[in-house]
Amino acid sequence: MFVSLLARPRGSLRQWLLGASVIAVLAGYGVLLMAYGWLADLDRREAHRQMASQLLALVQQQGALPAELSLSGVDAWIVEGSGAIRPLVRALDRSPVLLPPPALVRRQQRGVPLAGPWNYGEQSYLSSATPLGSKPPGGRVLYVLQDVTLDIRRQQRNSLLLLIFAGVSTLVSSALLRPVLDAGLRPLEDLSDRMEQIETETLGRKRLPLAPQPRELQRIAATFNDLLDRLAVSWERQRAFVNAVSHELRTPITLVAGYAARLQRRGINLSAAEREQLHLIEEEAARMGRMVTDLLDIARSDAGQLTLRRQRFDVASACLQVVDRLRPVAAGRLRLAPEAAEREQATHAVGDPERFEQCLLNLVENALKYSPPTGLVQLAWECCGDAVLVHVLDQGPGVPEEDRARLLERFQRGQGTGDVPGSGIGLAVVDTLMQAMGGRVDIGDAPGGGADFRLLLPMAPEPELKEPARSAPRAVPGAPS
Repeated sequence: MFVSLLARPRGSLRQWLLGASVIAVLAGYGVLLMAYGWLADLDRREAHRQMASQLLALVQQQGALPAELSLSGVDAWIVEGSGAIRPLVRALDRSPVLLPPPALVRRQQRGVPLAGPWNYGEQSYLSSATPLGSKPPGGRVLYVLQDVTLDIRRQQRNSLLLLIFAGVSTLVSSALLRPVLDAGLRPLEDLSDRMEQIETETLGRKRLPLAPQPRELQRIAATFNDLLDRLAVSWERQRAFVNAVSHELRTPITLVAGYAARLQRRGINLSAAEREQLHLIEEEAARMGRMVTDLLDIARSDAGQLTLRRQRFDVASACLQVVDRLRPVAAGRLRLAPEAAEREQATHAVGDPERFEQCLLNLVENALKYSPPTGLVQLAWECCGDAVLVHVLDQGPGVPEEDRARLLERFQRGQGTGDVPGSGIGLAVVDTLMQAMGGRVDIGDAPGGGADFRLLLPMAPEPELKEPARSAPRAVPGAPS
């Protein structure tokens, strides 16, 4: 589980590194505590084994232990071959003599000389069985029993103290690790910030510096720079292609539209169906011309060459001109909202009036296309703080909230467009032009159902009125000076 946790970082890399470091520190302390317990147990067993060896040597030399010998917490017996038990030494702090534990006898019979620690009441013991001399069947065995309760409790107390110190040390380490991790991840954050600053206009110029980067990030920066080079070449080719195709298409489209209009004007023997077909050719040519213009605007915007005028103009006049231009094709479906028709005060904004009318034309044509055949499209404008807001209200199906931001992207269309033809660049061009004029496009819900496309431009300040220069009064003849 620990390995899987380290192998799958999720969420914040900083938090993952901090958590993994703390877990690694705790795991290290756990290993340290286990090693401390294992070494302490080895020391106890080794000390017991040395004590049993010394007692065995005394018994073998003297046949018994000195009477004055007394060991704290130690009992010793000799078990004869007949099973008789002869005590050798008894612990001073325990009056009854403990018999050799059956478990030790069984283990000694299997060749295990040392047993324990095992519990008897509240005490813990180590015990050993050592044959005296050779080991024929029925030989004598020296049994030694040692009380190690105090030693085990001392070890448990030290382990608890080490555990407490480990917890405090882990808290201190985690507090110190946070600034260390922040300093270690700062180059990665700087690299990310530099990546975010690269835009389409600077794709061929900006690169990530390699010199100040740490060794681990230099390879990432170099790979990203190579990717930018490939993207810049591809983007330049795409932009050049769009520019070339758009310019090449403008002339034949203009010729087609012009000849269609000329045939309609000069065609005397044309039937009604032929005139309708010529009118359709003229309309489609005009639509293709507007599409080519939109593509050129997008290409110029990508290249940073889209320049628009920023001047004071009357929004109401621009809306009225759009209504007049589209009235023949709108078939009575395009109107001014009642509140806009009754408003007499002109509203002025800052922007490019021709491009604003282009945006408004795109929105109105869109609304007429997606509204029902009898649905109305209304224009309205109002002052909204320090901005001028123009509404294009339709009675179509509306735009779901999750589609509104996506509709302003290139070549994207709504889910409810159905079989209505469209290229998906009209709204993207409107958004591009409005941003270039310092405004924006919003999409909302119309009060009576349908969509509300809103164009927002900064309001133009009122022009300062210059006072006429005052001329000096002329002297009247005969007046006293």
